[in-house]
Amino acid sequence: MIQLFVALLVLVFNVAACGSNSSSPTAPSRTGSQSVLQSLTVVGSSPGGVVLHRDETVTGTVTLSGSAPAGGAVIALTVNGAESRLVIVPATVTIPAGGISATFPVTLASSGVSSPTEVTLNAVYRDVTRSFIVRLEPLR
Repeated sequence: MIQLFVALLVLVFNVAACGSNSSSPTAPSRTGSQSVLQSLTVVGSSPGGVVLHRDETVTGTVTLSGSAPAGGAVIALTVNGAESRLVIVPATVTIPAGGISATFPVTLASSGVSSPTEVTLNAVYRDVTRSFIVRLEPLR
């Protein structure tokens, strides 16, 4: 009887010890956590917002909520608005593996605009979209 009790005790102890490693369902897991697109910002030389004039370039930045996965995070960029064809951005920007942000140029074409207007710069990653409004103005 005592031998059976000791055998059961050893069995319970071994099962408990095997279930206490970090792969158990109750342990916190980082597997499957994916970074999302946290922000899109544009920094220019104009006070009071981002204003672009003919042939002017400013810097856009995309930022993730955490590190980019192996192979990097490819962020799609688009521009919407009446004068969107005049704003030049790359089609994509890549945040390198392990990184959290990347920069890219935003340029107003040499033809410029004839009157003040706005365009919306969009960044998309994993079905999350972030937008930023850029004001376009003619040279005075």
